[in-house]
Amino acid sequence: MKQIVIYSFPEISPKQRIKFNRELYGFEDYSNNGNYKYNRKGILLEGEYEKPIRGVIILKTNIKRVEKHLKKYNAMYKLFKIA
Repeated sequence: MKQIVIYSFPEISPKQRIKFNRELYGFEDYSNNGNYKYNRKGILLEGEYEKPIRGVIILKTNIKRVEKHLKKYNAMYKLFKIA
């Protein structure tokens, strides 16, 4: 069963938003003038979610971890079960 998460932030700085997204989705990190590339994993791995638009995620797994992450950043969110 899938769940859809709709979230928004009442007030969040751009720095905090970037930190939130990096922890959730992961990111690519470069060092030594771009000679080395590291893939930093996030809470969600590829294939476990769909992101149709900004502020909406369709999850297959890791629902509790995502909910905990949203609470950590004081996000306003709603969870809905979909078929």
